[in-house]
Amino acid sequence: MKTIKYLIIILLTFFSNIYGQADFGFTLKGGVNFPVGDFSNYYNTGFGGFGGVFYNINNTTRISFTIGYNNWPLDLDALNEAIKNSGNPTKFDIEAPIKAVPILINVKFFLRNNKSFQPYVVLEGGVYNIIREIYGRFIDENGNSHTYSPSTENFTDGSFNIGAGFEYPLNEIITFDISTRYHLVLNKEVYNFGDAGYGTSYSTNNFISVFAGINVFFE
Repeated sequence: MKTIKYLIIILLTFFSNIYGQADFGFTLKGGVNFPVGDFSNYYNTGFGGFGGVFYNINNTTRISFTIGYNNWPLDLDALNEAIKNSGNPTKFDIEAPIKAVPILINVKFFLRNNKSFQPYVVLEGGVYNIIREIYGRFIDENGNSHTYSPSTENFTDGSFNIGAGFEYPLNEIITFDISTRYHLVLNKEVYNFGDAGYGTSYSTNNFISVFAGINVFFE
């Protein structure tokens, strides 16, 4: 019993020291998402945001867990132009938004040259729950309008992201944070508009994000 008692005392002392010295907090950010590669051919700039919790491992390293939401609207003009160039007389009047819910873990490495400006690089990985919807109508070669049967696809892709940014302290517990990231989404599927009669396709949904927000610390 004495051994167990001493072990409990040692463990409590150890964990109280860790938590007493640790910097915990939460983060909230929002911004814009720029499609790149094939993704940019048929999709416009989207918006998104994320929130989560973080823990400072030491003065230069922070680990975070975040959940977010992103969306991109279809560039209908670009899609119809591609259809026209392919010789297909069909014209579409549709909505086909793509939405993504990322669940990510990231690690920031700070370069703390001074207290007022704190640049960092960040490595991030996790999964994206992708939702792709299509609804609207198409106009055939005779000018007749037809309702397109709505469809929704839901699947999960992995991602590895890299980025950089900086934090600027606003007071003792809040920092302003702005950063950019390149999101390398490891697609399991190829988006093929040809499946819906569009006559074109793209193979990635990689994007660059620019987000700004705050970090709030508590002990």
